Amino acid sequence: MDTEEGSADDYVLRIVERAAASKNITNKKCFACGGEPTNGSGEHVIPRWVQKRFELSNRKITLINGTKLPYRQLTIPCCPACNNGFLRDVENTVLEFFEKSTKPNSITRFACGRWLAKILLGTLVKESALPFDRRDPKRGSIVQSDFVEDFRHLHFIIQSARKRTVFECLHSVHPFTLFLYRIQEDEGCENFDLTTNLFGQSIAVRIGRIGLIFVNDGGLQHEAGPKGPFGLEWRKLHPVQFSEVAAMVHYKATLRAATHSYMSIETPREIVIRQMSLRPYSNLRLPDGSLRIFRDWEDIECAGFIERYRQVDWGQVFDPATGMFATTLRDRNGRLPSPKRFIHRNG
Repeated sequence: MDTEEGSADDYVLRIVERAAASKNITNKKCFACGGEPTNGSGEHVIPRWVQKRFELSNRKITLINGTKLPYRQLTIPCCPACNNGFLRDVENTVLEFFEKSTKPNSITRFACGRWLAKILLGTLVKESALPFDRRDPKRGSIVQSDFVEDFRHLHFIIQSARKRTVFECLHSVHPFTLFLYRIQEDEGCENFDLTTNLFGQSIAVRIGRIGLIFVNDGGLQHEAGPKGPFGLEWRKLHPVQFSEVAAMVHYKATLRAATHSYMSIETPREIVIRQMSLRPYSNLRLPDGSLRIFRDWEDIECAGFIERYRQVDWGQVFDPATGMFATTLRDRNGRLPSPKRFIHRNG
């Protein structure tokens, strides 16, 4: 970013427009500002400190088309100014939280949401640069660059590290859904897990003793339930229990049937991003007369998400014959089973 651009009143808004432009994504420009990247490795979507701590370099992430990519290769174009500047601040603001694992305040929650927004956007940008089928390049990339352009709101969340940004939201304090959990460590499970639902714009990351779930939905899932499935936010969960909560949030993200309209204002001192209204995709109304913002929940569909996202095979989740839904998040008395109950069961 040059000095002239950095001195302009609206320089962040112009950065967002440039970075999110389909042609700049296709041309492999810096994902954070749309400028020229370096010839180096670029930005590591999963930070190197996470890869080192949990020995992820040779472990692989599964992309939408089934391709497996080592985490060390999950990098995206990024210029030195962004990589060594505001993006480093994005990383540093979450480090202390992961080290101490103390209950987050509003500032820490926003920092975690911004960090997950960067990972979600980075994953999308990477998939837009990889061929869907290496044997048939004509099929295009895994994700089309114009699809990534629709994730412009992620940029506003990430770019808030450049300049003071005020989000005025309709459903919660922050312009996204975020749930955080404590994790019971289990030697029978890996200490790191990452799942995404790119079409639902959601991501879940389990790092050691902390689990985080983020949805780029303007905070709509907080409207449905401020503490997530079964009201379990910040409770201690076994990794298998966390994967089930994450699957439920991923599934709910696919049910979203509304979007927001926004107004953005930038002054020399700050940016204001205001949610103006909620716009349902249809005129269907619920029994209370309100417009529908989520499609109907179906247990059998949710069961498919749980079976997909679980780290281990835990048996059948939904029995179509009886209509019974099995869960690790509720016992016969409706309470959360102790996470210690599940330790080593998968060993």
